[in-house]
Amino acid sequence: MTMVEKLKQTSAILDDRFVTEKKFVSMRGITAAARHQLSDSAWDYLWTGTGDETTLRRNTEKFDELLWEKRIFTGVSNPTTNTQFLDLDLSFPLFTAPFGQEATFHPDGHLAIARAVESMGVHQMVPVAASYTLEEIAQQSPAAVMYQMTLVGDENLALDMAQRAKDAGYRYIIATYSPIRQWRERLIENRFTSRTTRDNVNFGPDASDPAGLQELIDFTEPRWTWQQAESFMKKSPLPVIVKGIESAADAIEAVKAGAVGLYVSNYGGRTIDRTLSTIEILPEVRAAVGADMSIVLDSGIRRGSDIAAAIALGADAVAIGRVTALGLAADGEEGVRSALQILREEFWQTLGHLGCSRVEELGPHVFRKTF
Repeated sequence: MTMVEKLKQTSAILDDRFVTEKKFVSMRGITAAARHQLSDSAWDYLWTGTGDETTLRRNTEKFDELLWEKRIFTGVSNPTTNTQFLDLDLSFPLFTAPFGQEATFHPDGHLAIARAVESMGVHQMVPVAASYTLEEIAQQSPAAVMYQMTLVGDENLALDMAQRAKDAGYRYIIATYSPIRQWRERLIENRFTSRTTRDNVNFGPDASDPAGLQELIDFTEPRWTWQQAESFMKKSPLPVIVKGIESAADAIEAVKAGAVGLYVSNYGGRTIDRTLSTIEILPEVRAAVGADMSIVLDSGIRRGSDIAAAIALGADAVAIGRVTALGLAADGEEGVRSALQILREEFWQTLGHLGCSRVEELGPHVFRKTF
């Protein structure tokens, strides 16, 4: 007989919400387990930003500055967290973000993430820099629906990779832009290497032409313009979501170029320092493109309440990178599943406390202070 069953025998009405047999019950526990599993170098790889890491800190600090306008006697029903992003059903408004070299955290990498995501009723964004090929990950789960790739080099090579993604069953391309290398001081000081044998597996004789990857590193040609991005989107075999939106101006350019969705992101503070947080940028992006454009946001999401704040300020969904990596490092597939369960529970509780019975009821009115 379990502890929960024994306690239930003691009273007809028992509040046993804190009594559980689960291995992980909070993100604090998952974070502690992940730290125990990872080397100092791998831990720094997970948490590094660029420069003095002011953007990295700002991403979370600006969420903390948002204060709820909490009301009582709202007649809230048992909240439902279900929603949609484009034509994708989600048990709550979340994707796992496309972060690479994930075998640094657990050998199963995005394969484990794919299985955990499917079991939780959400979806996975798969990166070009994953430790497994895009085909291997897609074979693990139908939840692997978005494939991230960097638009650089020859357009035909980019289109060939997009076709590979379509053939593997992906439904959307996430297009990113990389102007130049990043100054990540923690990794420079550590002389960081992923220490796995599964780097750049999507390129090579039996995969995609490595010329595009080489161009990303060597920088022999000018980086793409919006005109080139528009040409790619028109020819792409899959609809394109543009990642890296940090201004209303770029949001408008992406829509003009043919994007079906916008991905507001500063890559977790890992590209250039001293920029605004994504939650600060989000309202101006939403105002610029109107109510009908689908928007996903990452960078700084740590709790279910952060998800609610992002939705209230104009996002349709969020994506989590570091939180996913923490779950992966803590306990592989089960760790990722636990992290998702905790975030969904926190999100559900936030909805209820704000008097919202559905995701769609979130809006700027839930804040005492907004940007």
